[in-house]
Amino acid sequence: MLETESESLIGELGRIWQLTDYVVASCFDAQGNLAFALGDGKLFVVPVSGSEPWTLQVHRGACLSLAAAPGEGFLSGGDDGRFVGVSLSAEVEELASFPGRWIEHVVSHANGLIACAAGKRLHLIKADRSAVDLEHPSTAGGLSFSPNGLQIAVSHYGGVSLHYTQALKSLPKVLKWTGSHLAVTWSADGRFVLTSMQENCIRGWRLKGAEDLHMSGYDTRIKSWCWFNKGRWLATSASDCVPCWPFKKRSGPMGEPPTTLAYRDRGEVTVVAGDPNHPLIAVGYDDGLALIAELDESGVTERSVTFKPPGAGAVSCMAFAADSKSLAVGTAEGFAGIMPMAADHG
Repeated sequence: MLETESESLIGELGRIWQLTDYVVASCFDAQGNLAFALGDGKLFVVPVSGSEPWTLQVHRGACLSLAAAPGEGFLSGGDDGRFVGVSLSAEVEELASFPGRWIEHVVSHANGLIACAAGKRLHLIKADRSAVDLEHPSTAGGLSFSPNGLQIAVSHYGGVSLHYTQALKSLPKVLKWTGSHLAVTWSADGRFVLTSMQENCIRGWRLKGAEDLHMSGYDTRIKSWCWFNKGRWLATSASDCVPCWPFKKRSGPMGEPPTTLAYRDRGEVTVVAGDPNHPLIAVGYDDGLALIAELDESGVTERSVTFKPPGAGAVSCMAFAADSKSLAVGTAEGFAGIMPMAADHG
């Protein structure tokens, strides 16, 4: 159902819908097609061609995770234990099934690799559709392919296991640090691996050299983070503002404080999403407000623009398209929308 919201930029310039349930996740595939994963197990897909959006039931319970499939289409994991692929012709392919498990993490790489986590198990499917299962010391907190696709990081209690995707039978390299490691990500240049921790901090490893990172000072656990501006910055949620850590130097943020932006004295940041090509960050709050903030070259906040006013539940997901021309947003009460972005943000 198409809504109208005349007082908002997204209502005036974009497209908005009221969907059937909590919007768990959103993402664009490489072609620019968009999907929203819902708490009732449906995917809502908006084709880049401009044809009408469509809805498809893909899980018997809730969707828990969403990623773009290599090339075109989407991957989804659910609390029904199913890892599925969804094509743009609305066909669902079951890629793996783990009865009794929740599939909370799904990832892909442009080289054709796809993977999911089921409890302690990493299930990796190669481009030829052969599959490998690898067990870990504890439940996987997150998955992330390296930028070149030659490794996959699995975070868990006690650290991160790095597996070589072309030599999966070899022992992984383990990055150790006591504590519960949740989401995991690689820097754009592949030199750093970072995890968000249960202990309200970020732990990082520089893969060449002995120096590690510990980024602390957070009041709450980091629930959302993103890279933006070609990987020069890492932005995170953190209560009432967005710390942005600089990764422009070879040493990353070592010895440098974060730039903080998007502070609100009455609102908690729930989601951040980064423009992959420009110094822009989209920020969503617990009251439903969403804005876009821009950094100048010196890392000082230049300006911000609200594109969605408060309402329709907390912002639950946001995502930029790979070409930076579109921004998707979803909320806890089923609001979903696309905000068009200028091709040149300069």
